[in-house]
Amino acid sequence: MSYYPRRKFLKNGIQATFLLAFNPIQRLFAAPKMADALPTWNQLVEIARWCPTIHNLQPHQLKIISETEAELYYDPKRLLPIGDPNAVFVTIALAMFVEHLSIAAGLDGFKVEIDEVYEAVSTKATESTRFARLKLIPTVEKESLHASLIMKRRTSRLHYNGRSLSKETIDRIRQEALAFEHEFFHSSDQEFVDFVIDLNQQTLFEDLESKQGREELHRLFRYTDEDAARLKDGLWYKAMAFPGNLMRSVFENHQRWEKGARKLVLGNYYQHSFNGTASVCWFGGAFDRPKDWINAGKMFARTWLIMTKDNAYIHPFGSLITNQGAYAQINEKLTQASGTKKIWMIFRAGYSNEPVRSFRLSTEEIILK
Repeated sequence: MSYYPRRKFLKNGIQATFLLAFNPIQRLFAAPKMADALPTWNQLVEIARWCPTIHNLQPHQLKIISETEAELYYDPKRLLPIGDPNAVFVTIALAMFVEHLSIAAGLDGFKVEIDEVYEAVSTKATESTRFARLKLIPTVEKESLHASLIMKRRTSRLHYNGRSLSKETIDRIRQEALAFEHEFFHSSDQEFVDFVIDLNQQTLFEDLESKQGREELHRLFRYTDEDAARLKDGLWYKAMAFPGNLMRSVFENHQRWEKGARKLVLGNYYQHSFNGTASVCWFGGAFDRPKDWINAGKMFARTWLIMTKDNAYIHPFGSLITNQGAYAQINEKLTQASGTKKIWMIFRAGYSNEPVRSFRLSTEEIILK
């Protein structure tokens, strides 16, 4: 018979009570739920704010209209006029935020739906702009993804361990993608994986040659821990798995890294960060209009959390989609989606040590008064 000392039992009980009392996220997940309890928008945002967004821009803002209605806004200061001029990936990010709100609402038997889209996101906007009206409604369908996965999810730019995605996870992702009329593909062929990694590196150097694009990214990089903690957005050097001083030098003294030994050293360092990559994955689907981008975003949000459930990580290769030359090359190699569907997302996936979690804006900073 196992023996559990009374003193140890009391000590652990006090520790558990302390954690629940002073950790609002844990308290939110652990608190007993009434069957008809209506979650507040603040509670949902507190969880959903950890969703991924392009370059960690976090463009989403929420204005609460009532207990069951809210309006989704976007902050024009958090857009990419150079890198994403049509706001395609910002629209995807907004949709991912909505889907994370809905998954969080699933804890209480509710879901969040887009009731109306007002107009497409514009990079010419000058003030916080309405994008969509949201509704919080009860649902009889049980949410298959637990909201705790949102807190667990990370983007990993670390070395992967050489293991491919599990078959069970691949099958689940494929089924989820099909529910949104998208197709999921993957390859663990090492020659193909190496080709994608090499092309991604070439594309990075090519994109850095654009002065406007380089300056846009430079404003988003957080080269110190202090800046990352203070601004709570952008590309933190620790999350990028790249030394802050080296990254700053590349952007502020770009001409030094354009050729010769420095360029070779930089390329080798970046290439080395992809060690252990065993799987490259991509999605194909309708991708011509804002409603397509919204659908893609909701799907991507869910499939990313499916991978998180398997303790797997991903690292998107956005430049392979946005760079026209790279996109043409990659499409010659990729298995294509059926009909008029387009490849719109490519990423490496696998297993690594747990990466750091980037900072996020607070709930108070996201909710408009």
